[in-house]
Formats: sequence, C-alpha cells, structure tokens
Amino acid sequence: MAPILVATCFPTADEPFIPSRGDSAQSTGCDTHVAVHSRLDVIEETVEKTVEHLEAEVKGLLGQLEELAWNLPPGPFSLIPDLLGDGDGEQLG
Repeated sequence: MAPILVATCFPTADEPFIPSRGDSAQSTGCDTHVAVHSRLDVIEETVEKTVEHLEAEVKGLLGQLEELAWNLPPGPFSLIPDLLGDGDGEQLG
C-alpha cells in the first residue's frame, strides 16, 4: 500500500493534484507521510551542520597540535612529528 500512498501524496508532473474527497484514512496517511519526510529533512540538516562543526573543530585541534609539536625543544632522541600518521617520522640526533 505504500507505493499507492506515495503516488497519491506526491503526484508526478504529468498528473494534476486532485485533493481527496472525504477519504480521511488516505488523508491521514498522506499527512503522516509528509510529516515524517519533513522531520527527516530537519534531522538531515542538523546532522550536516554537526558534521561541519566537528570537521572545523578537528581541523583547529590538529593545527594547534602541529604548532605545539614543532615548538617542542629537540631532545637527543626526539622525533620529527608525524601528525599525518604516514610513518615517515625521522629521528634526530
């Protein structure tokens, strides 16, 4: 029944929208369907904004760590910082 519900709630461009005439069950189903999609849109937008915020925070933290690592005084066995994790850290001294 879901494909019929979707088809009646969202007609294609070729089909004009014709409001239902008193079929409250179908109308309630369409209202619920539209409400669910609206809520999903809000959730999707919230998730996208959260991901963007977290990406900015991680980028800022990595920048601070990189700055701190390069400002450490060199010791006899200190490593050049390998913040990218590619295993190319070189030993000094």
